[in-house]
Amino acid sequence: MHELSIALALVEQVEEVRLANGGGKVVSVDVRVGRWQLVVPEILAGYFEHLAQGTPLEGAEIRIESVGPTARCGDCSEEFPVEDGFLVCPQCRALGCTLLTGNELNLVGMELD
Repeated sequence: MHELSIALALVEQVEEVRLANGGGKVVSVDVRVGRWQLVVPEILAGYFEHLAQGTPLEGAEIRIESVGPTARCGDCSEEFPVEDGFLVCPQCRALGCTLLTGNELNLVGMELD
C-alpha cells in the first residue's frame, strides 16, 4: 500500500518541476525504483494514473526502471549483485557490506509538451 504515498509524492514532484519549467502538459515521467523499496511497478503506475486524472499530468506515460541491488564489501572491496537479500561478500564471506544500488526512488526525467 505504500505505493499510494509514493505516487502522491511523485505527482507533487512532477507538478513542481512542470511549473518551474513553464507549465504545459506532461507527456512522460521516468522513475527509477530500487528493488529493495519493495514497490510493485504496476500498482505504482496505477495510482499515478488515477491521481493524474483531471490534471496536466493526465495521460502521461509513466516509465519505471527497476534497479537491482548491488553491494561492496568493506573488507575486500568486492562489488557484487545481491541475489538472496543478504549482504554477505561472495569473495571473502564478510558481513561488512554496503548497499550501492537497489534502494533508489527517484524522478529521473520527464517530458513536457
